[in-house]
This record gives sequence, C-alpha cells and structure tokens, in this order.
Amino acid sequence: MRIETKVLNLPEGDFFASVSIFDHEDAKALFTIYDSWRLLCRLLNELNARSVNLPEGLSETAFCIAKNVWRCTSNIAGANSSYDCYDPNASRGNNRIQIKACSVLPDLTSFGPNSEWDRIYFVDFYRNGEWDGTFDIYEVETEDINNFPVNASQTLLDQKLQGRRPRFSIYKGLIQEGRYISKETFKITPEGILEV
Repeated sequence: MRIETKVLNLPEGDFFASVSIFDHEDAKALFTIYDSWRLLCRLLNELNARSVNLPEGLSETAFCIAKNVWRCTSNIAGANSSYDCYDPNASRGNNRIQIKACSVLPDLTSFGPNSEWDRIYFVDFYRNGEWDGTFDIYEVETEDINNFPVNASQTLLDQKLQGRRPRFSIYKGLIQEGRYISKETFKITPEGILEV
C-alpha cells in the first residue's frame, strides 16, 4: 500500500487529498486479516457471543484491489468526503464510490444524512452462505437506493433530508429482486484478489 497525495476531480472542484493505493501485493496481508477475522468470529461464537462486524478496512481494501480504485479516508476541506473510494479512471461526476458490505444475511445497511456518491456498490462477503474469502460486488442504481421505502410513508432520501440515518436491507430489498446494474465475483487469496 502507498499513501499518496492526488488531485481528485470532485463536483465542488479539484482538490488535493491523501489516498491509499493498493495492489495485489497487499492481498497477502488482506488474506491474513480475513482469516484472523473469521477465526475471531468462530471463537466468539463458541462462547455464545456475537461475531465481530466485517471491518471496513477489509471490505473497502478488497474492493479497491478488485476494482483498481483508491481508498479515501481523510476529510477534504471544502468538499463532501463521505464516500469511501475514488475511481481515478472515471470522469468527474462518476468517480466518487460508496461501498456497503455485509457478512451476514439479511444485512442492515445504514446511510448517513450527508452521504454523497456517484456510484454505489454492495459487497457480499457471505456469498451463498459461506465465508470462504469469496465475495460478490453488485453495482446498484443510486435512484433505487434513494427511492427505497424505509417505512410506509418515507423513502431513504426523505429520511436523509430530515437529518436521519435510514436503514434497510440492500440484499433483500434490491439484490434478491434483481435490481442491480452488474455483478462480479472475486476471491481473496495469498496470491491476490482473483476474479472468479
């Protein structure tokens, strides 16, 4: 991993920002992190305790390597920086990426009231009910997320505009209904993130 300062082309203008850039050499560490996380979850379950949530550093790093994008973790003064990743190969208005991931189903995904993105992806690490290092990446329409009914009278966007933090199951509400743009499958291995 390299931490570099790059120019990000954002809706608010061009900004210098620190980003994490990963490559397949980072996959060995990611493989160890994945195995350690699963071991910790199994040991906790043996004590009748709840598993540890999927660490964002694991899901976002795996996504960055698979999709060849940068991870953004610092605030950018003068710009909304609530997204997770940045695609340096996309044009302005299509480069800010939000990642939502799950390791159990059904998922319960929350959205901050100030969250902004150009593209949103759902990453399923509990693919086919297994934790074997394989994960599916689904690109989802932003409009499908914003217009999703989170209760009888409000959409997700309605609640965000009220400053609330709405929640719903992306997998149950959209993925199982076939409401996604694309699906790709990858696997974390010591040799790299491999497309399956």
